[in-house]
Amino acid sequence: MEEAKKILADLGSEFPSLTRTMTRSNVSKGFWMFFPRSFCKLHLPANDATIILEDEAGKEYETNFLVDRSGLSAGWRRFSLDHELKEDDVLVFALVKPCKFKVYIVRVVYTPERYAAGSLLDLKDSIQKSSSRGRRARTAQ
Repeated sequence: MEEAKKILADLGSEFPSLTRTMTRSNVSKGFWMFFPRSFCKLHLPANDATIILEDEAGKEYETNFLVDRSGLSAGWRRFSLDHELKEDDVLVFALVKPCKFKVYIVRVVYTPERYAAGSLLDLKDSIQKSSSRGRRARTAQ
């Protein structure tokens, strides 16, 4: 997070910006990127719009901004997968034009403790899914 703070400081107040720590819904399954409503109301279009995400290499990705959901849908999945985003990575979004973000990625550093904790959470999710499937199968018999 310190690196993300440095990026924000380097950007100064020239561009409206925010950070987002990646969660499971940002990087797998649903692939949604939500922004704070207050940021959206101040800086993003009042209607659904195409928002461009530009990575640090200059590659651009079109995404759909849904004003009612305060977030990005179509196109976000491709950005997330292309950049191999992981839970706990931190992204800095700098609004460089009315509908264009420059995106800086700060990678999470996995320590053995963090890796073990993540593995335990994945195991817990797997057990819960298997358990609920088993209950449904027994109920259907």
